[in-house]
Amino acid sequence: MSYVFVWIVSGWWDARWCPYVSRVILNGTQPAVVPAAVITELRNREVDGLIEVAPPPALRRGDRVRILRGPFSGHLAVYADMKPRERVEILLQLLGAEQRVELAKGDIAAV
Repeated sequence: MSYVFVWIVSGWWDARWCPYVSRVILNGTQPAVVPAAVITELRNREVDGLIEVAPPPALRRGDRVRILRGPFSGHLAVYADMKPRERVEILLQLLGAEQRVELAKGDIAAV
C-alpha cells in the first residue's frame, strides 16, 4: 500500500482524478489533515525513498492472539510457544476445554 501526502491550497477535489489515485482520505467531507509531527516522523524513518516499518513486537507466553486464517478464523486464543519451521502453539477454548493447536506463525496476530 502506498500513500502520497500533498499540500493542497485549493481545489482538492481535482486530486481524486489524478492518475493512480485510488482515493483521497477524508475527514467527513474534507481531506484529512496530517499533523506536521507525523510527516516529520515519516521523513526521519525514510531510507532510499521507503519508510522503514518497525517489526511487530515479539509475542510472549500468555499474550492474547486472534486467528486470521483457517477453520478457527476470528477466534481468540492465548499464545503458548514458538515451534520449529515458523509454527506457533496456541491455547484455544474448544468444547469447554483448553486445547493446544499448532498453526503457521502468519495465521495469528496479537490482539
